[in-house]
Amino acid sequence: MSDYLESEKRKIRFDFLSLRNKIDPALAAAYSASILARIKKLSAYEKAKTVLFYLSYGSEVITDFMVKSAIEEGKIVAVPAIKIVGDVKMQVVKIARLEDANQPVYGIRQPEINPDDIITKNDVDLAFIPAIAFDVNGHRIGYGKGYYDRWLKRVPINKTVGLAYDSQITDKLPTGQHDLPVGTIVTEKRIIQVIKN
Repeated sequence: MSDYLESEKRKIRFDFLSLRNKIDPALAAAYSASILARIKKLSAYEKAKTVLFYLSYGSEVITDFMVKSAIEEGKIVAVPAIKIVGDVKMQVVKIARLEDANQPVYGIRQPEINPDDIITKNDVDLAFIPAIAFDVNGHRIGYGKGYYDRWLKRVPINKTVGLAYDSQITDKLPTGQHDLPVGTIVTEKRIIQVIKN
């Protein structure tokens, strides 16, 4: 990645994270509830048996009640996990309850990695992806560690949904060759279909 591209991404990361951090927690909860209502209208979600949700961290779109709702609906729910700090490979682990995610790494909640609970990317019907910013073409800027970009390789784009507050959406983000877009973005105001399912 060029120094210019990385510099541009750092600036965008700072600007959009600052903006997201200013959202009032009560408003964030209300926005997240609206996002869940929109998720439930997605035909891909209705059909999905196994879903991947990230566990929200900091000022991200709140996913706790999304996870609980999916479990109550009888879906298999998986969340990201890494073995140790410094590990570059993200695994996807099935949980039966939100409370199973009680082994934080980098301050992010995750479950203990039991080999019997690991789910392959081929078994995930729909993956919900976080970001600091998305553009209308589905490209994202995350925290810069590349966990999701590595995991998303060879995952069909129609199986990926970005979750964001509407203020995190912009017209165009700078992208590198390893940056993978999502197929749909859901905010509290709209569903952006990057590709037609």
